[in-house]
Amino acid sequence: MAYNASNELLQLRRVNLLGLIFVVFLVLVMGRIFQRQIIEHSNFLALAKEQHIVNEEMAAKRGKILVYDQQLETYYPLATNVSLYNLSVVPTQIKQPELVVSKLLPFLDDMTETDLLEILKSNKVYVSPLKRRIEVKEKEAIEALTLEGVYLRSEEYRYYPEDDLASNTLGFVNRDRQGQYGIEGYFDQELSGQSGLAQVEKSSLGTHITTGSRKVINPENGADVVLTIDRAVQYFVEKKLQEYVERYEAVGGEVIIMEPQTGKIVAMANYPDFNPNYYNEFSLENFTNPNISSVYEPGSVFKIFTIAAGIDAGLISPNTTYTDTGEIQITDKIIRNSDLAAHGVQTMTQVLEKSLNTGAVFVVQKLGRQLFYKYLKDLGFDAITNVGLAGEVPASMRPFREWPEMDLATMSFGQAIAVTPIQLVAAVGAIANQGKLMKPQIVEKIIYPDGAVAFDPQIVRVVFKPQTAQLVSAMMVNVVEKGHGTQAGVVGYRVAGKTGTAQIAGPGGYEKDDTIGSFVGFAPMDNPRFVMLTRIDRPKGTVFAESSAAPLFGDIAEYLLNYWQVPPER
Repeated sequence: MAYNASNELLQLRRVNLLGLIFVVFLVLVMGRIFQRQIIEHSNFLALAKEQHIVNEEMAAKRGKILVYDQQLETYYPLATNVSLYNLSVVPTQIKQPELVVSKLLPFLDDMTETDLLEILKSNKVYVSPLKRRIEVKEKEAIEALTLEGVYLRSEEYRYYPEDDLASNTLGFVNRDRQGQYGIEGYFDQELSGQSGLAQVEKSSLGTHITTGSRKVINPENGADVVLTIDRAVQYFVEKKLQEYVERYEAVGGEVIIMEPQTGKIVAMANYPDFNPNYYNEFSLENFTNPNISSVYEPGSVFKIFTIAAGIDAGLISPNTTYTDTGEIQITDKIIRNSDLAAHGVQTMTQVLEKSLNTGAVFVVQKLGRQLFYKYLKDLGFDAITNVGLAGEVPASMRPFREWPEMDLATMSFGQAIAVTPIQLVAAVGAIANQGKLMKPQIVEKIIYPDGAVAFDPQIVRVVFKPQTAQLVSAMMVNVVEKGHGTQAGVVGYRVAGKTGTAQIAGPGGYEKDDTIGSFVGFAPMDNPRFVMLTRIDRPKGTVFAESSAAPLFGDIAEYLLNYWQVPPER
């Protein structure tokens, strides 16, 4: 009996010990739960929230691109921003795909019934937008259908109200909101501004949760860029250029108009162009601006600079004579006049008037390589103009020590050197501006949120003496009144100018039948209101610039003089 009592007592003690251990364990567990759920609740809640808090970019509003409209006496946007809509579908939410197809298909021009039905039956949670850039009227019509799984989401797009007006000058903004080409590309940083940042809390489904204040860094909106372009002039020039390109079935054409005293670009056009609202529908060739991004051998317009350099250096005068035999031999090659004729004794004025190649060679041989190169360099043919557009390229001009004798001779009349139209306009502007070369500029000012920065006219350098510029200007008037440039004239005004029919260099030499016709000039001669280049690329039915580029110049010049109400000189 004693043994059994002792054994039972031992069993009881063991049970009590196990119970005590269990109670202690239970107290510890409950204490830990209390600590986590009550004492440390706020800490874990914050940690959980942090897992749902993300930083989202707040896009800055892109600045506008503005031009002045003289008739409206106000600035007008050529590039701005607009809220449009993207059409999206969630196939998993669509229970009647055939019904949705029948209702939605009329709004989707580029999609077939089969393709749309396949998308709607794909059982995907997300597909790319079916259509972008939907305007308000169409958006409301789609919303009125009340279709399940069909959504219209707002998105800000770059918008060009005038469609293709000045498109190659403007450039465009791509889907990544990056400026490409033209003003959009060159001033992308200024136009873009600085993005902001916002902390937002999202649910497990990814939707925003409205809570208290979060950290926000507000975006800095982009600056507005104001161009020197006159809207009315730009419009007229583009229409007139298109007319001439189509008339002569040409590959293309360009026009630049600049104020010679300031360097401000009044109009810059080329055709064909493109609509930046739908840039993805055009090829890359349409985006480039040949006025700044293509070089060509300008031909006889270059004789202006050869004659001007000779006069400025004191080596010739307008009345200096030489005997034109119609050709001149350089090493083992012969250079001839374009008309293949010999004109006998000729003055330098007649060299420009009749566009005699032999006369230009006569002058450049007096100048020599080094001095001629010095004048061409001073005229800006060794560097880009920095006009303010993306894609500008330099001229193709080698150092004078690398010029063979034949190149020196042909450069005198615009071969063996390739320049951009903007360089050519700026250089002729130096003749119109009493010998002073101005920096071409296409931006009037930049308006930042906290103030504006204006771009003042800049003199690059003085290239010619004022007397030289006056003499050459008078010689250029002779070209328009007596020479190859008669179709560039405007009744009542003294127009100074020069034609240039450029051969097109190819891999095996110059192309046989194709040419580029150019005309550069300014008016009125005594107080020029503008300097202008017109260019027609590979016209059909005419070889010479006097029949293509010159009359285009004349039509635009007449418009400009009337538009600005410039009093007739005679």
